Amino acid sequence: MKLDVFQGNTKSGSLEVKLAVTDKVEATSEHTIYQAVVVRLANERQGTLSTLTKSEVRGGGKKPWRQKGLGRARAGSIRSPLWRGGGVTFGPKPRDFSLKINQKMKTKAYISVFSKMNELGRLKVITGFSYNEMKTKAFLKAFSAYCVDPAEKMVIITEAKNPALYLSTRNLPNVTVMYVDQMDILPLVYADRIYITDKALTLLDERYAKIFG
Repeated sequence: MKLDVFQGNTKSGSLEVKLAVTDKVEATSEHTIYQAVVVRLANERQGTLSTLTKSEVRGGGKKPWRQKGLGRARAGSIRSPLWRGGGVTFGPKPRDFSLKINQKMKTKAYISVFSKMNELGRLKVITGFSYNEMKTKAFLKAFSAYCVDPAEKMVIITEAKNPALYLSTRNLPNVTVMYVDQMDILPLVYADRIYITDKALTLLDERYAKIFG
């Protein structure tokens, strides 16, 4: 796949990558993206919800009243699920919601997202982008060259950690910064636009080529 590379809003060249389609990978697999998102959301769940059953609620060992002769409904414990303050029937208990996804499937999901965004014209490869100021205003000014719409959700992918870039964007609700070693499928799926540096794209291309051999 050939991608246009931009410096500011001006095309400065093109970059040839094999990310989108190989002999073993379809261009876009929506089902693979779906599976990756399901795994991501499942692994985010803590699974710590816990309720007390009748046997776990404190008290209630004594029968409230005798079985017969009072004209009242039978009762064996004040901790019955029918009573206020009683146990919970079939309530949630701690459980592990985590799921697993193999590396090839996860990689295929990322490739599918990149391919789809490129097809829609929403993936932009940028070159010559360096940033070292810890100010939101400075970031907006620096990125204004790429005709960014503040209302759109955007993801910026860099080749390495950039603390200044992260700190400058963390109070912008529509901007997510990630780097190639810590990528997250969820922001990419919800993004309106993806900006990736040429170095980051080359790194990903090399890694994905190794995975698919």
